[in-house]
Amino acid sequence: MTDRRRSEVAMACIVFYDSSFPFAGTRPDPRSLPAAGALTDVGGLAAALATAVAGDVLLHLHGAHVPRAAWPALRDFIGRGGYLVTLGRQAFSRPVDADGTVCEQAALFRDLDIHEMLAVDAASAVSLAVGAEYRWLAGHLAAFAPTAATDGLVLMPTKDKDQPLDSGSAGPMDARIYPLLSSRNAAGHAIASPVVLIERLRGPAAGSRQVFANIEPDAVFWANGGVAALLALVAHAALGVTEWWIKPDYACYHPGETASLTVQGEALGATPSRRWRLALQVSLGDAPVFGGEFDIDLQPDGAATLRIPLPGAVKPGLYRISAALSHDDGGGIHLQQGFWGRDDALLARGERIAAGRDYLQRDGKTMPVVGMTYMASDVHRKFLQLPNVAVWDADMATLAGIGVNYLRTGVWSAWRQLMFVDGHASEAALRAIDAFILTAAQHDLECCFTFFAFTPEAWEGANPYLDPRSRAAQKRFIRAIVGRHTGTRRVHWDLINEPSLFDPARIFVGPRSLGDVFEVDAFRAYLQARNPDIAHWQAAWDLSPARLPDWSSVRPPQPEEIGFNTTEIAPKQHGCWLDYALFTQAVHAEWAADLAQAIRNIAPEGAPGALVCVGQDEALGQQRPSPFFYADAVDYTTVHSWWLNDALGWDSLFSKTPKVPNVVQETGIMHVERPDGRSRRSEMELFALLERKYAWSYAFGNAGAVHWIWNINYHMDNINESHIGACRADGSMKPEAEVTAAFGALFGAHGDRLADRVLPETAVIYPFSNDYSNRRSTLEATQTLVRSALFELGLPLRAVGDHDLSDLFAHPPKLILLPSPHNLNRATWAALESLLAQHDITVLLSGPANLDEYWRPLARIANAGTRNLNREETLVFDGRRWRASFGGEAIARLSSGDGDALVELAIGRGRLLWCPLPLELNQRTDVLDALYRHAIARAGVTLPWRWLADAPEGVALHKQDFAGCSLWIAVSEAARDHVLAWHDVATGRDYRTTLAAGRALLFFSDAAGDVVGSLRDHPVTVA
Repeated sequence: MTDRRRSEVAMACIVFYDSSFPFAGTRPDPRSLPAAGALTDVGGLAAALATAVAGDVLLHLHGAHVPRAAWPALRDFIGRGGYLVTLGRQAFSRPVDADGTVCEQAALFRDLDIHEMLAVDAASAVSLAVGAEYRWLAGHLAAFAPTAATDGLVLMPTKDKDQPLDSGSAGPMDARIYPLLSSRNAAGHAIASPVVLIERLRGPAAGSRQVFANIEPDAVFWANGGVAALLALVAHAALGVTEWWIKPDYACYHPGETASLTVQGEALGATPSRRWRLALQVSLGDAPVFGGEFDIDLQPDGAATLRIPLPGAVKPGLYRISAALSHDDGGGIHLQQGFWGRDDALLARGERIAAGRDYLQRDGKTMPVVGMTYMASDVHRKFLQLPNVAVWDADMATLAGIGVNYLRTGVWSAWRQLMFVDGHASEAALRAIDAFILTAAQHDLECCFTFFAFTPEAWEGANPYLDPRSRAAQKRFIRAIVGRHTGTRRVHWDLINEPSLFDPARIFVGPRSLGDVFEVDAFRAYLQARNPDIAHWQAAWDLSPARLPDWSSVRPPQPEEIGFNTTEIAPKQHGCWLDYALFTQAVHAEWAADLAQAIRNIAPEGAPGALVCVGQDEALGQQRPSPFFYADAVDYTTVHSWWLNDALGWDSLFSKTPKVPNVVQETGIMHVERPDGRSRRSEMELFALLERKYAWSYAFGNAGAVHWIWNINYHMDNINESHIGACRADGSMKPEAEVTAAFGALFGAHGDRLADRVLPETAVIYPFSNDYSNRRSTLEATQTLVRSALFELGLPLRAVGDHDLSDLFAHPPKLILLPSPHNLNRATWAALESLLAQHDITVLLSGPANLDEYWRPLARIANAGTRNLNREETLVFDGRRWRASFGGEAIARLSSGDGDALVELAIGRGRLLWCPLPLELNQRTDVLDALYRHAIARAGVTLPWRWLADAPEGVALHKQDFAGCSLWIAVSEAARDHVLAWHDVATGRDYRTTLAAGRALLFFSDAAGDVVGSLRDHPVTVA
């Protein structure tokens, strides 16, 4: 590689344009192009690039089209640090063969670490703005149209982890992207970036500048100075990459301290070492504090550092730093930074957020959560190592402006950088956290700070949950952060994001033993507390005294030792998996309770402490920590609705426990690909799916939604993180951001109406004994139940776990659904008998009734034995025989009770409806819906509404009643638009509205049934 400096050899510009080569849009006048550089046609492009060196520029005018034969030379030119300016949409996506054949491919632009190019609709834009950092296109706006269609680039320049053992690790910041031109909507938000700059800083192609003008040129572009705009882009690209940082020593100073700044620059690749001029301004509020101009000479190696002590003592408040760097060759960059003077009065403003039964409460009012996960839009997960308070402040101002009231952040990796030595946390990192919390408080955003992710840091301990050494270190880490905010009102604490137990190397897959002495001892103690007789466990697990002679032979199982499949090659264990899964739930709950209490102990005596939660994902589907087991340890629970897009209502229902709120604390859309590797969903499809996810986040008494994440993170070696987020890599808002804004407006205006939710008359018992066993079928059964209730019946539900029915005693329902539990826990059955002895309740139980939690037969119901299931079965009720079909592996995995008719048994003051078939696991929905309707009628449950015409396919309508109002949620999973018309039983009012395919609608009605507010003011008529 030739690494020359431009001061030594003049830059050369290669202009690729060929009048015979494919071109999208209006072609330029070839006579105007020589001003840009040496014109090259198809035949000469490869040779020209082969001789070009770092510091030369390629102006590529054919956008998507590029000669396939020239691509290796073009890629190598960029790899040598060459500069690129390209005009046209979907750059390099349509290589052209020598015979003229055109093939659409992603492979070429992926060679440049651009994973995808997604079409962006800028039709709602009303203006254009030049970039904040690089203002190259000032004076050239006339060539561009704000509403022109463009593309969003999905970057993946990072190929490594900086913390290889951490699942949440970021990677090296090998590239940065800057908008050179933004299309802005009426609110002033950037919704597209038609022209962007990518600077390569490290790794392959370091020093390369790449400009993408992602527009299809038309006659107006050329007539209004398009060539001049391109010449400006070429000239600035040729100036090369100089990386600049302005870094306060701390992100937060205590009043009375003095602040210092470091200005750091480095010329990369072919960029010469120039003399730069720095104009610096520092202000506190509107008052200037410091200003000055400095010359900075980059050294022969291209680097320079300047230290600037600021005069005077720091006062409380936000200090803003504005810097303009420039040089005589015409280049420059504008930077913003900041730091805080700790402002205890700001931190103490307002009241702490509180938790009711269903909702979070702020300053005495219900606060439905409309949240956003946020770290930083510039360095993302490195925001505590490289804090930029000015970036945070600008982003949080935008978030607060669109109605966000809850900001989630924290540490997902590199805990040892924050506390390398146990008990000695980094002061710089702690002050960065202080600054972040101060910035959120300034915008009145509730900040939820997360301490750990996936498994807690062990700090030399053998087990991250059970080793006392690890537990003590975790408390020291937490106290170091929380202890600085005992008086802060707008912050609370999330112990861990998406926990798994126990092995850090095997997360997201269910319980996984480390086999260390602490876990072994704890497992034995847990079992002994339940029953100290080893003979009990021999019988429960079907192990002989020779296999399990005493307690020293009891060890946590590994999954490969368990017979999860109906056919195994070798004999395996069975019953012990249930108890091991329950043990991990108990350990997680105890760990959470211990750390939560450590936080509460820090609060001043008599003062209310900050809330504590656990940021759990869809663990219910993976035998991992469930809110139904740890709810008593925290102030509210959470779920992260990521993967189960066909079961979003199920996600919400079975995360909402009876006594504390549940927040859908992460929701977003994972990247999914077509078979050819391209993105399956468009940005508008992502928008519609996110809207549905938000809608379900307020169903079943759930407390709201938090979008993951404000800015996509292209500083990770992770395709998902490079795609997921409300804002693109270039900083412009995707349509997804409007979902947050719409819900923010609705609940900002009407959220305090959600008080005293009326509990549904129907409860569902989640059969954990089956779900944590080695033959689990609960997921499918409960998901089928919820889909029937929502999309077919309109039946409101609440949920409890089979291990704790206490809420059913406190708040008896009319109907209890127990869907196909198979191995029903003895304690659950005893609790149901006691409940029915006291209350007139109908219980619908489907599937075998006479198996205990270890799949052993017993006699609960006379003449209700268990048999193998047939592919085709029938069930008699309501005077007819219904068909039920069990496909796939059902006849190998599932069982049935004896009999082919619905049985009603009187138990105490109530009754049991027993359906011998595990009907939720059958393939016919008509029989299941009919069975539920029978149970609803028998229990005297009143359905809250009914359709006035044929039920629209794929539409769920969900009503929640409150004191003085109702919240209606309509969700479409249909392929076509629908007109919805229904009758509300309580008020006698009829409603009519439209619902677009794949969309959601929420609205509030008052006690009389009148509509008082709707999502985006969508019209709903009432008669």
